[in-house]
Amino acid sequence: MRRHVSGLAISEAPPANVPLRFLIASVLWGIVAGGWIAWHGDTALASRWTPATIALVHLLVLGVIGNAMLGALTQFLPVAARSRLSWAPAVPVLHGGFNVGLAVFAFAMTTMATSLLPLAAALLGVPLVGFAGMACLALWRGAGARWLRGGIGMSMCALAVTAMLGVVALLTLAGRLPYDLAALVDVHASVGTVGAVLVLIAAIGAVTLPMLQGTRSPAPWWLPAWACAVALGLIAGAWQRARGGGDVLIGTITITTGAFAGASLWLQARTRLRRNPTLARFWTLGMSALLVAAACLTLPLPPDIDRAMLVGTLVLAIGFPAVVVGMMLEIVGFLAWIHLRGVVPRGRQVPGVGRLMPEGDKRVVCAAHVVSAVAVLLAMTLHEGHAAAGFAYASAWFATAMALVRCGLRVRRERKTPGSAPA
Repeated sequence: MRRHVSGLAISEAPPANVPLRFLIASVLWGIVAGGWIAWHGDTALASRWTPATIALVHLLVLGVIGNAMLGALTQFLPVAARSRLSWAPAVPVLHGGFNVGLAVFAFAMTTMATSLLPLAAALLGVPLVGFAGMACLALWRGAGARWLRGGIGMSMCALAVTAMLGVVALLTLAGRLPYDLAALVDVHASVGTVGAVLVLIAAIGAVTLPMLQGTRSPAPWWLPAWACAVALGLIAGAWQRARGGGDVLIGTITITTGAFAGASLWLQARTRLRRNPTLARFWTLGMSALLVAAACLTLPLPPDIDRAMLVGTLVLAIGFPAVVVGMMLEIVGFLAWIHLRGVVPRGRQVPGVGRLMPEGDKRVVCAAHVVSAVAVLLAMTLHEGHAAAGFAYASAWFATAMALVRCGLRVRRERKTPGSAPA
């Protein structure tokens, strides 16, 4: 097998359109989420239980973060974890069903059309469980580092559990099942955000922080030990929450999230030879938001601040998306470079990733997301300015889209240069 670039198996990379369809969908859902805040901000940022809030949460978690996670994995699994996905032709079908399901869910929640909730549950649950199963099978058969495959595998197991809990919650909301909806939603949200998303970010970050930002590599035992603490804490917390308690679940989220965010910031602060400064800024913004969110779970807050809404805004609207966008820009530049390597004839130099996705474009996107983060946080805490916050959020994602478009135009210009091979 040909291997290039810090041990990555470049020859195992899938066609660029496989991850790109997810990444483009992520950006589009980000724009939709901004419009949603502008339209429904007075209710969507007021309480976690309003239909507008529930819809917004899933636009962010599934539309923005979920699409980005799945798209990144279609590239990361074969290239970095040396775990090729089986049944790759099913991926476009899963992508289509997943995003149609999210649209149905948002419509059903907005109009309270409970008759559509079982359809939304099926369209969302089947693709997520299916992708998680495909990923776990690939990781089981893979040849990459065991600690890395184990971390991603735990994230995929948590994703499947989250999807199944979400299906049960939707059927409970529709009146088909008799469970305690509040406890079910708490466990569903905790397993999804910490067990699925945060563990995946930690696993990918253990590779990309040293590779792309020049930090020290964490000890090989760190990720398995931390992930085991997450798993045990979530299991114990779910058991207690089902019986009316909640301290273990909150403690698990606070400690594990704070530990990961703090460790990431510590590694960044001790970096001697910094690389990719804009990616580092995105990561710093995301980890700082997660660290503050972990603190807000236990610290006293002003009486007019809804704790759940503050933590949710910091994590779902600011923290995770900042990491997602930073990594997305790197991935798209990398995909463009791989694509050109396949179409440019031997002897002709291929532009580097830094020319295809230059720092200047990334700085503009980063600045837009910083502004949108401040605007959304102020709108949530001050209970005003929702339209401006939504516009800022949508504009940040539009800036992200424009950066991707400009990267595509650079690839197109290179392909039109005489001597390029046909696609």
